[in-house]
Amino acid sequence: MRQMLIRNAFCVLGLAVAGCALQSTEPLAVPAAVPASLRQVAPVAETTAVDSAGDAADDPAIWVHPENPALSLVIGTDKQKGLNVYDLDGRLLQALPDGRMNNVDLRDGFAVDGRRMTLVAASNRTDRTIALYLLDPGTRRLTRAGDPVPTGFVEPYGLCMYASRDGAYFVFVNDAGTGQFRQWRIRAAGGRIGAERVRAFRVGSQAEGCVADDETGALYVAEEDVALWRYGADPGSGSARRAIDQVGGASGLVADLEGVSIWHGRGGGGYIVLSNQGANRYAVYRRDDTNAYVGSFELVDDARTGIDGTADTDGLAVTSQPVGPRFPDGLLVVQDGSNLPAGQNQNFKYVSWRDVATALGLSGEG
Repeated sequence: MRQMLIRNAFCVLGLAVAGCALQSTEPLAVPAAVPASLRQVAPVAETTAVDSAGDAADDPAIWVHPENPALSLVIGTDKQKGLNVYDLDGRLLQALPDGRMNNVDLRDGFAVDGRRMTLVAASNRTDRTIALYLLDPGTRRLTRAGDPVPTGFVEPYGLCMYASRDGAYFVFVNDAGTGQFRQWRIRAAGGRIGAERVRAFRVGSQAEGCVADDETGALYVAEEDVALWRYGADPGSGSARRAIDQVGGASGLVADLEGVSIWHGRGGGGYIVLSNQGANRYAVYRRDDTNAYVGSFELVDDARTGIDGTADTDGLAVTSQPVGPRFPDGLLVVQDGSNLPAGQNQNFKYVSWRDVATALGLSGEG
């Protein structure tokens, strides 16, 4: 996060953007206008504020309860203190003061001693490791899983996970400021969880947000001042990439580009959601091979509920699974860098995906 940005009004302009072979890694200081497709959506719930003041809340992950979706959870980072676990009303259920956790992600189905469990990973800037946890669906609590994995980075920053079709589990971590990425395979054997580094590549300049698509094998990386890139998520994919969108392009992206997540539709459809922090809005792209830009939205105050909109968003997460009556088509969770009223610590806002889809005219499949 660069600095707190004030919510602005912009002129309306825009065109759809197609994928291109962008190779420049220099910041594109082009003032971009708000695209014509910009829409407004309001959050329907929010978490309690994190304990730490200043730039603290950062990145969420969503866990969907396998039997009772109403018991689903949001795991959020307090990057000055640790991990927080919230329910769907935003109440804090568990706080783990385990270090300066920056980004967090999770995957279900990880085999440990014959049991399928949920594996949670977070980038820990305190000891420069990947912190690993297991989530117990009965207690809805996190417990440490194995030893932290040393990253070799000066400051581990962004993190995302990938579960391949052949049953392998991976964690990606990048280094703040350098654009370096490393990929580890995570295994459980003999009651112990271990990691093996299987890949390294360089984006070009600072990146943080990333997300892997387990079904298609795509890895999306937000290089903050440059572009949203599509790589391969498998270890043998190397450094080949394609630009989905770029800062200063027709869709109106403004540096920084931050969190990125996937709403999975049926039949390979769905949407990629990107936090355009520099413009205080969110861009949406198709999940299919075109990755075409489909529109942008901003989160605004809701006078009916008293929940404020968002500004300066870092991380976000989205699920297409129904998680209770307020989120029948899925849940979008975003970090709010300027939680109101003024003086409150940062928090996370909950958004009904149905409201986003209605505002942008999106289909259920994508």
